[in-house]
Amino acid sequence: MHDFTRNIMIVDDSKNISNEIKQYISIFESLKAEHQLDFNLNFTAIQKYDQAITLLESKDSVFDVLLIDYDLRQTGNAERGSDLVREIRSRINKHCKIIFYTMGDLATVFPHRNDLINLFNQGIYKFLSKDTFSQSHNIYGQPELQIRVEIMIEAIHNIDFVQVTLERYFAEYGDIVSEERIRVNNNEYTLNEIITLIRRDEDTGRVYKSNLAESVIIHNLISGR
Repeated sequence: MHDFTRNIMIVDDSKNISNEIKQYISIFESLKAEHQLDFNLNFTAIQKYDQAITLLESKDSVFDVLLIDYDLRQTGNAERGSDLVREIRSRINKHCKIIFYTMGDLATVFPHRNDLINLFNQGIYKFLSKDTFSQSHNIYGQPELQIRVEIMIEAIHNIDFVQVTLERYFAEYGDIVSEERIRVNNNEYTLNEIITLIRRDEDTGRVYKSNLAESVIIHNLISGR
């Protein structure tokens, strides 16, 4: 069985982010062994709003899960984490899982109920407040950090099934199908390129998924399944 690597971007201006990532890794390795997970995590920490946008827009980087802190002001950011969520969803990626968290008091962070509603409407996967801790029987680190890792794992388990199926197929038969080309909108792509386009929520990836679903439905209708 092949272990996949899932890329996690953490946008947090905390001075302790390097130590927190070490704890994330340690907690994940313990949870991976306990639950026999078949993937690894690769963490990238970003403190600057603009750097996060640049990396997310890069064709060379694909992130499966984003962990975004509300308060990014310690390193001079004018924007908040909620602004980053809004920009990502409006023009960069509607596909990746976003976990949003804050160590501030919820009533202070979102004094107006509509602000919190608007955040959820942007399509975040989970919201974690400062009072959210892991309730697991086995605790492998700080409970407030473990819950974040647990939600990362949960989010990964909820990744688009088409993407996951193609990834597993490519991992199993990559040597055989590496030269094959898939035609979408009169352009040809390798299977690995299609997977990346799906992960990045590019138009071509969405068209491929739509075409694939249509083909499956037609096949089932013809075969009477």
